[in-house]
Amino acid sequence: MRTSFLGVALLLVLAPELAHAQDTGLALNAGRGLDNGASVDWTFKEDWTLRPTIAAGYSQQTGFDARLGSTVLRSFGAGHRVYAYVGAGFLYATGRGNNGSNLGGPGQAGGAGAGVGGRIPQGVTSNNLILNEPSAFYLTAPAGLRARIYGNFEAFAEAAYQRTLSGQFPLNQTGQFSGDLNRRFGATFGVSLRLH
Repeated sequence: MRTSFLGVALLLVLAPELAHAQDTGLALNAGRGLDNGASVDWTFKEDWTLRPTIAAGYSQQTGFDARLGSTVLRSFGAGHRVYAYVGAGFLYATGRGNNGSNLGGPGQAGGAGAGVGGRIPQGVTSNNLILNEPSAFYLTAPAGLRARIYGNFEAFAEAAYQRTLSGQFPLNQTGQFSGDLNRRFGATFGVSLRLH
């Protein structure tokens, strides 16, 4: 099973006759979810995109966050209207997280607003909550689908697996389906304006 998956992945990357999914140019992205905020995609060669990320966003669970890094994406499609992509990259992120920690015991999530005037979880006193500002240098492996909706506007849905190389992720990130302080899986939804 693993050998056939690697063979298919290698074929898709190397196949020169696939229809071009993207022309060269820039795209301005605005997303909500695991990778909250705005970013820019630069398609420097047909179907190859560099996403230099200098992004900022806001989440009700974690407050403001910022990211800096870069991701390389490879697109596949049967035409210019709908296409899929996969990629890999490295990012550094910092943001404010509402992570409750029971002093002298294992950490536990404090919930949205905990420790800042919000509802405190049952069984945890306000003295045991720590409001931290986590940061992480991490690997991201996104896979997504884009569709041209009107003119140069596109909608996208992107799932990503992310793993820290140093630092920790905040708990309860918007768009996160599963994970812990060192790895997570989630999705981002948004729109793009493609500039030619």
